[in-house]
Amino acid sequence: MTWAFIYLVALLVGLVLATVTGLLRDLRNLSRHHHLVVPHPDQQSAFFALLGRRLAVGSFLFGFVGLAMGARKMSHPSITFPVAVGAGLVGFILGLGLYRRPRVRTIHGDTATVVRDIPSGGYGQIRLERQGGSVVLAAQNLDHTPIPAGSEVEVVDSTRSVVTVRKQTRG
Repeated sequence: MTWAFIYLVALLVGLVLATVTGLLRDLRNLSRHHHLVVPHPDQQSAFFALLGRRLAVGSFLFGFVGLAMGARKMSHPSITFPVAVGAGLVGFILGLGLYRRPRVRTIHGDTATVVRDIPSGGYGQIRLERQGGSVVLAAQNLDHTPIPAGSEVEVVDSTRSVVTVRKQTRG
């Protein structure tokens, strides 16, 4: 087994982890929309949210730097390996800084429109208009009474992946 093989495996492991954890998709979205869209914490496993992406960046940089330096015939493994390890550690630390737990953007108190009936004790959908765009979210009624489509509702709780709403009273 050669050093080049080890670096190549590390680079490929980094790419696979980046794909599995959604890092590549998020970076593609970042380049297109200039803002990082991170899934709600309810939709991420603890391993991938806390460690997977950082390992992906560190492993990729370790492999990339090792292969790049190893391609130079003058580079000796006693120099290449510590530099590659350093690059991997820098990537892991940068991953800590780049991928912090997302702040929950509160939509508490916003008005939305029901687009799919919310049955008593069940789930429906609402459309929330915000900053020139709209988003459809799963919703549950706080009062456990049915709310028909087309009704105006107020968002009461948005800390979970399903928002809690209550029917607006016109007064």
